[in-house]
Order: sequence, then C-alpha cells, then structure tokens
Amino acid sequence: MFAFSMRKFFWGLLVVAVGLLLWAHNYGLVAFSFSFSRDWPLIVVVVGFMSMWRALFGRHWWASGCGCDSKGHIPSKARKILEDVEKGNISAEEAARKMDEK
Repeated sequence: MFAFSMRKFFWGLLVVAVGLLLWAHNYGLVAFSFSFSRDWPLIVVVVGFMSMWRALFGRHWWASGCGCDSKGHIPSKARKILEDVEKGNISAEEAARKMDEK
C-alpha cells in the first residue's frame, strides 16, 4: 500500500529538476550566468530522489495513528479488548465502542 504525499513528491521532483539543470549547465548543455563545480549537483539529484522515495514508500497507513506507542506496543486496554473479540466474548461493534471510550 502506498502512502503517497503529494507535497513531499513535488519538492523531491523540484529538487531533482534543479539538480539536473545545474548538472547540465556544468557540462555546457544549458547556459546560466552562474559557475558551479562539476559534480555537486548530483548530490542534489540524489537528495531529491530520496525525498520522492520517502514520499512514495516512507510512511505506511498502518504506522500512523494506530494507537501504538513509538515502539509499536499496543496499550493493555486495547490488547484486552482485542483478545475478547478473538475469543468471541464481545462483538466487533461492542469492541469499537469500548475502544472509543476514554
């Protein structure tokens, strides 16, 4: 499942485009009034691709807002409710109601 972030993808694409333009300038393919060293724009391209990669594959739908703590541990209240559902002691509707209770 993709966790697509248009904002991150756009900025990654923009950084890649700027890096490619700077790299093309260094090889004389595009004329700018600035002078840059030869290969540092490649770093900009790599950073842009990394940003696009994170936008496409970095964060998954199950990792955000699951009710887990930072280490992925399920709170004891939720664990008990899930165990009751698995054993058939309560229905899914009742489990959802109990999860919503504070």
